[in-house]
Amino acid sequence: MIDLRLVKSGLIDARDVVIAPGRWNEVQWAVAFGVAGLTIGLVTQDLVVQQFAQSHQTAILDAVTKYGLEPWGSGLYTLPALGIMYGVSFAIHDKKARMTALKGVEAFAYAAIATQILKQVFHRERPNQGDAPDPFAWYGPIAPISYTSFPSGHSAAIFAVATVIASAYKKTVWVPVLCYSLASLTALSRIYNNEHWLSDVVMGSAIGFAIGRTVFNNSVRLKLLPGSPTGAGLTLVYRL
Repeated sequence: MIDLRLVKSGLIDARDVVIAPGRWNEVQWAVAFGVAGLTIGLVTQDLVVQQFAQSHQTAILDAVTKYGLEPWGSGLYTLPALGIMYGVSFAIHDKKARMTALKGVEAFAYAAIATQILKQVFHRERPNQGDAPDPFAWYGPIAPISYTSFPSGHSAAIFAVATVIASAYKKTVWVPVLCYSLASLTALSRIYNNEHWLSDVVMGSAIGFAIGRTVFNNSVRLKLLPGSPTGAGLTLVYRL
């Protein structure tokens, strides 16, 4: 049975992700413009980075990126891991882990949706498309749907989840280090695998981080309390 209170919480998160820029302060806007400027600057270096990555291919790195990193961005490893975290939270009676798992799934989904929308707006050619890699091949919103390089969805998704978990357990030093290290390596694997340009990865990672922080900040205002007005169960309390 679907808990409508959890659905409501998810809808609140979705709303806040959409309207987040309208709530940014001067510092946050400065960071946003900084990331945008960095991304534009990196476009001029995308081909250099792409050629470097492709000239340093090895069988070991091929296996590591294919089986050890890429699945975290696609959700093949990430979503089951969050599911296990959610299940274990019941066994050990850990409400924090339970909420973190739920918010991790939400962040993953919102990051995936956000990047898919942007991909259809920009329609950038991937480095493995065309007669030759061209980082300046941007076709705009009416181009063929096959051009979906910018931004990197894998990078956004893994950084969104990593940010939620790292924020929830920031006092345990190794957790943020592990989360962001894995997210960074996963993002870089997209360049190594010739699926994305460096600028795609940087923007995708920034989007994922922003979404993860938004979802986490909402979870701080959300509490799970035992029991409910109708009897056994849980009650969600959201502080406005």
